[in-house]
Amino acid sequence: MLSIKRWLLLLTILYGSLFFAAAQKEIFLRQIEFKLERISDIDYENEYFMTMKFSKGESYLFKIINHIDNYAGKAVLELLEADKLVLTNFLNDKYYDNLNFVCNKTGFYDILIRFKDNKVGNSAINIKLLQ
Repeated sequence: MLSIKRWLLLLTILYGSLFFAAAQKEIFLRQIEFKLERISDIDYENEYFMTMKFSKGESYLFKIINHIDNYAGKAVLELLEADKLVLTNFLNDKYYDNLNFVCNKTGFYDILIRFKDNKVGNSAINIKLLQ
């Protein structure tokens, strides 16, 4: 049987570890700003493309901020490993402003951004490392 002091110590350790596990630290890595003022007939001119390295076992947060300066478009983010789609914020007619990505393989990933429904837009995407 545990004494009251040991029981209180055990509870303190348990609650402390739960507090630290729930309070993840976010480290800002990069902000991508993409503004499209007119739609081009050439598809790739309507997209933003970049490559970024992610590390295995790390968790990342993508936060999409739309309608900057009252532009109508909503940014669609696609994260690709080679030609394989790994993550997107628009799936089955559902749109997500925040995405978590747990990297399973260290390497370079392509980030492709376009605006939903071929609209003009002005958006920012914040990428953070979660620890």
